[in-house]
Amino acid sequence: MLQEKERASIDRLWQRKLEQDAKGLPLSERHRNLEPASAEFICALSAGVGAKRMVEVGGSSGISTIALAAAARETGGRLISIEIDPARQAESRQTLSGLGLEPRVDYRTGDAASLLPGLSEMDFALIDCEKEDYIRFFDMLKVARGGIVVADNILSHDLGDYVAHVRKRPGAESVTLSVGKGLEVTRLA
Repeated sequence: MLQEKERASIDRLWQRKLEQDAKGLPLSERHRNLEPASAEFICALSAGVGAKRMVEVGGSSGISTIALAAAARETGGRLISIEIDPARQAESRQTLSGLGLEPRVDYRTGDAASLLPGLSEMDFALIDCEKEDYIRFFDMLKVARGGIVVADNILSHDLGDYVAHVRKRPGAESVTLSVGKGLEVTRLA
């Protein structure tokens, strides 16, 4: 469960993202974060299923990292946070250090395409990166039986191809939720 200081940090990061959007900054200069409602949801879901081995692909400046690290604190687990931008990951690390959550996170900087193959099996994964990479990264994940993959921006970016792809996976159960910008929640058998 998220604590008030963690919610306050999420709100601060979200307000900055909204200010960056309002200024019309180029995408490369904006922090692209998970919406606060989606952060609450992934924290509750990952903790609720008892996920101990978690990965996020695209941590940006830390909203999703806060949520998943808080869940890891509750389950006794760990989060691997993959982010390609070193500056964003450094900010995330500083924020989580101030919240006392950094010990729950293994930060990895680089392209997920080169990092995912080296990971072991996960109980929970969040995909929130470049949209054209969703299918490729979903296929690269090693997910435990009964594990969950959540993908963000499903509705806002019309990611029907991703939805169709994950729903074709044998034994997959998947649903689109209108939380935040749309989450596809997929349970793998």
